[in-house]
Amino acid sequence: MPTTRPGVILTLICLPVFIGALDLTIISAVLPAVIADLKIPAQTGLDDAAWAVNGYLLAYAASMTFMGRVSDIWGRKRVYLLCLIIFFAGSWLAAASGGAPAQLMGRITRLIFGGRPDAGQMALYALIAGRVVQAFGAGAMVPVSMAFVGDLYPAERRALPLGIVGAVDTAGWVLGHLYGGIMVQFFPWPFLFWINLPVVAVMLGLIGWVLRGVPAITHNVRLDWPGAITISLALVGLNLGLGSAESSTTTSLTDQPAPFSPGALVSLVFGIVCLGLFLWIESRTAEPLLNLSFFRDRNLSTASTLNFMIGFCLMAGLVSVPLFINIVGAQSSGQGALVSGYLLSAFTVPMALAAIPGGWLTDRAGYRATTLVGLAAALVGFGLMTQWRPEMAGQAVAVIIGGGSPEDQTGILQMIVGLLGSGIGLGLTIAPIGTVVINGVSDSERGTASALVIILRLIGMSVSVSALTAYGLRRFNTLNAEWLAGVPITEAARIFEVVREAATRVTVEIALIAAGVCAAAIAIATLMRTRPAGGAQ
Repeated sequence: MPTTRPGVILTLICLPVFIGALDLTIISAVLPAVIADLKIPAQTGLDDAAWAVNGYLLAYAASMTFMGRVSDIWGRKRVYLLCLIIFFAGSWLAAASGGAPAQLMGRITRLIFGGRPDAGQMALYALIAGRVVQAFGAGAMVPVSMAFVGDLYPAERRALPLGIVGAVDTAGWVLGHLYGGIMVQFFPWPFLFWINLPVVAVMLGLIGWVLRGVPAITHNVRLDWPGAITISLALVGLNLGLGSAESSTTTSLTDQPAPFSPGALVSLVFGIVCLGLFLWIESRTAEPLLNLSFFRDRNLSTASTLNFMIGFCLMAGLVSVPLFINIVGAQSSGQGALVSGYLLSAFTVPMALAAIPGGWLTDRAGYRATTLVGLAAALVGFGLMTQWRPEMAGQAVAVIIGGGSPEDQTGILQMIVGLLGSGIGLGLTIAPIGTVVINGVSDSERGTASALVIILRLIGMSVSVSALTAYGLRRFNTLNAEWLAGVPITEAARIFEVVREAATRVTVEIALIAAGVCAAAIAIATLMRTRPAGGAQ
């Protein structure tokens, strides 16, 4: 794509990506305020309110599956601006959900079901609808931005800008919860969506203006609608099934949770069937949504496998810290969420920042070396996390809440070093893996390839949170059953100590699993060619 201002274009297209990623996690911090404001009973409305989170995640993933391909067909500029307009519309619908959208939802409900629907419930449904529309625009912006980089930069210069896109996207969802939690202290929750409107409107004008002289590169192919529908349904089914696995609850410290509820199992089977149907369709259509011949290329198949494994390790880090702090260190302080948030920032923020030097290093050392360095650092970081001890959780709480002693500071420093290593390591892999995929496909398939990068990471994260949560619950209760055998219920101090030891053991084992996945990923990464045949990065 001939242009003299790729840096300006990159900067502008990254800003909406950041806002969309921010809104991915922002709602989790304000859901209690939403439920209270709409006067929805917490006991009955929490499951419905959770769809403000789940609906965004599902639409975010589903839009990636085919909007990247749409940008291959219609052109990046048109599709990106369309995504911004969709995100704007969704933000308005979410912000105004208590007014006209709720009234419209009430009329539709009366027409279908009759009666007088609850106004608060209708406002909640309107908010969920707005979130889904938002996500449809936001999710598509990520692969389209990555494909834009492929259009704007030659192959040997793509790694750094792709690292920037990855860093911006990661930083958005990392900071969303913190941003939402701060803003809701000073403003009513609809303000978090109202503020999007002027920002997105300005971005729409600026991006439209700066792209006015950029040619709209299109390709004369048809969109594979059967493939788009089946892969979207597959992702919805897999995410619902895997996401429900961790919701199994127990009534005592020794109960064994069922890994899947019947509903989750049905969703999972449905997702797997749709995925199989998608692969069958793609193998037989002349213009597939996903060209399965991609995976005949050693670099592409290796990078795709690694991206799934990196998503798995990413969630291992995100699962470990809250488990360790909330059970082991913060039972009586009530500050578990705050302490976990501070500690997780030592994992997530460096991961986002490391994506940029990962791009710089890829430009100089190639795909394989950068990926191996990142995975090795992550392996060391997770290895250090296997050395966590029960007293470290209390030390972290003491330091973050009240300053702590020099011994406490040493304990939390050991924790932070492990989190830093794993976060930086995973962040370093973002640019080389994305660049491998973008550089390995033709100009007419960059949007599809960009979506593949994100989707495989999301699937890896979904599998990880489901598998590790189910494993953690089962292992935690098994250890408690073994170690509490014969201990009288009146010995509270002994029970407390056993629970701490069991939670620490589970945390260490999760870190060990992540380290094992990193070690396997290192072996797989050695198969990656340092550079493609043409010599470009």
